[in-house]
Amino acid sequence: MANKKSVSNPTSLDYAILGLLQGHSLSGYRIRKIFETTALGEYSSSPGTIYPALKRLKKLGLIIQGKKSGDPVNTPNPFAITPEGIEILARWLGKPLESEDISKRLDETMLRFALMEELLSKEQKIEFLTSFISETREYIKILLSDFERESHRMSLHGKLAMENGIAVYKTSLRWGRKALKEIRNT
Repeated sequence: MANKKSVSNPTSLDYAILGLLQGHSLSGYRIRKIFETTALGEYSSSPGTIYPALKRLKKLGLIIQGKKSGDPVNTPNPFAITPEGIEILARWLGKPLESEDISKRLDETMLRFALMEELLSKEQKIEFLTSFISETREYIKILLSDFERESHRMSLHGKLAMENGIAVYKTSLRWGRKALKEIRNT
């Protein structure tokens, strides 16, 4: 069993790999290709990070590597998530949102949402989205206040960049409301 202290701070890459392995066994090569060809590439698609992450997760007991089946030369060993890996992933997915999850880790927040479908209850998903909406709304207020206070000192490009940031968060807020409605109706 993995030392609990050693898994207290898995990286976003670790969680993304654990999420990919929910209900699937995948080879290291297939995992790397998924990262390379999808938005998960933001977390890395480099063999120099994927394979060490797999090795670390295996050492921690969060994933296991199965036996080759069929042709032992051409069939890669698949990885699968362990019950402890599921537990660690579920704990991360279900942790309460904080303001910094919106202002500094929006990409990681969306990763959490994308991976929670199978592991969290409908109530937990609703709680996550309700918190997402509330935190996003509050952050927009802060951005608008900052913009109103500082825009007269900003360059044209600075103003335009900040307007883009505000628009991104307003779009995220609309998405959150839509997602909440859809989850409640399922």
